Amino acid sequence: MKNIYLTLILAIGALGTSAQQLVLKGHVKVLPINDSIEVNTSYDGYHWKKGSIYLKANAAGNFSKILPYKQARFVQLIYGKSTQYMLLTPGRDVQVSIAVDAGSAQFNFTGKGKPENDLLKKLKLEEEANLPFVKELKSKYSYANWSIDSVISIKLPLIKRSLDSIGLLVKKAGLPIAIQGAINTQLKYQYASGLANSLANKLNTRTNRADFNLKYIDAVLTNFTVPQKQELEISAAANYYLDAYMKLKLWKGMYQYRTDKDTIHAAAIFKKDMGVVYADLANDPDRTNEVYLFGTRLKTIVPAYAWEKHLTNLLYRFCMQGQLQTATKMMRFIKNNCEDKQYILVSEKMFAPLKQQRDQYANNLNIKIRADYRTTSTVKDMVAPYKGKVVFVDMWGTWCPYCISDMEFEPALKERLKDKEVVFLYIARDEDEDDEKWRDFIFINNLTGEHIRRNSDQISSVWNEFGIPDNEQAYPRYLIFDKDGKLVEKNAKRPTDKAGLAVQIEKYL
Repeated sequence: MKNIYLTLILAIGALGTSAQQLVLKGHVKVLPINDSIEVNTSYDGYHWKKGSIYLKANAAGNFSKILPYKQARFVQLIYGKSTQYMLLTPGRDVQVSIAVDAGSAQFNFTGKGKPENDLLKKLKLEEEANLPFVKELKSKYSYANWSIDSVISIKLPLIKRSLDSIGLLVKKAGLPIAIQGAINTQLKYQYASGLANSLANKLNTRTNRADFNLKYIDAVLTNFTVPQKQELEISAAANYYLDAYMKLKLWKGMYQYRTDKDTIHAAAIFKKDMGVVYADLANDPDRTNEVYLFGTRLKTIVPAYAWEKHLTNLLYRFCMQGQLQTATKMMRFIKNNCEDKQYILVSEKMFAPLKQQRDQYANNLNIKIRADYRTTSTVKDMVAPYKGKVVFVDMWGTWCPYCISDMEFEPALKERLKDKEVVFLYIARDEDEDDEKWRDFIFINNLTGEHIRRNSDQISSVWNEFGIPDNEQAYPRYLIFDKDGKLVEKNAKRPTDKAGLAVQIEKYL
């Protein structure tokens, strides 16, 4: 086992202004060459690798990073396959040592911030899947097979009791009240998110549809209400739950409208609960982008501060996804509709780099939009120019969040294969009216490789040539062609399996 000693010292400094900032300093010993430590300070509750800070030590093993926060902040520390939540608090320095073995890491803490971070390590908050009631869902005979009434009357009280017992554990740790409050906030909304996401996805079945929408959603939203503004400022889990809260509200409203046979009554209830006329949503010019549409139109289903924070969360998502046009529209909407000037300032700061990224990579010769991308119609024509090379095909779309998150792992794959005869061919399913959006995404994200776009009518023939049946046509999808242009892998490994996919491609070189 190789030991890596990483010191994170949280201090407060004026840094030339009256504003205080968190300063992250440290020392690393025996960090393998080219390795880095990822520090993720999630803004919207989601983990975007693009939004992370990557710390590399200098020759002496030292590093320093200023974090622009004035108060306590939860961060994720990631090394290799291992993740650890940390709570960084002004005036409570903490040192973490990382013991690394075969890509996995063990985190240990010293310093004034040791007690709270030892507690976080014990609680294992890194993944929603770690929650006890979520783990139980994997069982063949889990409570997910119960009726909705039974889940609400029997299981939900047990889940809340489990949360309360962990709250007692936090209290017994003897931490300062503010630290206890921060950890309890993170815990509460992690549990709430587990109910609103993992459990909700299991319960929302055809046989349960009515009870799920009319009973379960109310039970979750009643027991876990909208996060307070200060909770949204400190807790990633609170922001993640805010997104789920609004989603569940919308699901219930849509279900009631669509199942109510009295159309006049349905329209009246929808307007009362959602604050907008259903027909207006259905005919809205922005209906092709439902995330933007619902985010901007459903203003009254949460308090004003929560709606404005949700807007900035969506803007952050669009920026992380490289959605320049949608982000531009959202930035304009925020300026015109947000009353909290701080949210406007934060939005401007996160939006500013997006256009710069588009311009920065516009002349990258390693990004090639095929001249024949509008006319090439067969898979044979698509791979023909690359005879003598292995072709890795990425089937994706700018609208596909899983496609986008997978792309974050592709630069490492390209680096490993950079001297090999390998071509990365991206085939996007995006409509003709979204051509500029597609191009923007490619350049903003520096998506090196060859690019073709097909609209929804044209893409079906591509899937058929691949020999993939309709019920298996899902995005993202990865395929490999050998040097003779023969399809050799119809369902290649995903980029998240970095080593596995690289070996799979190298097999055909």
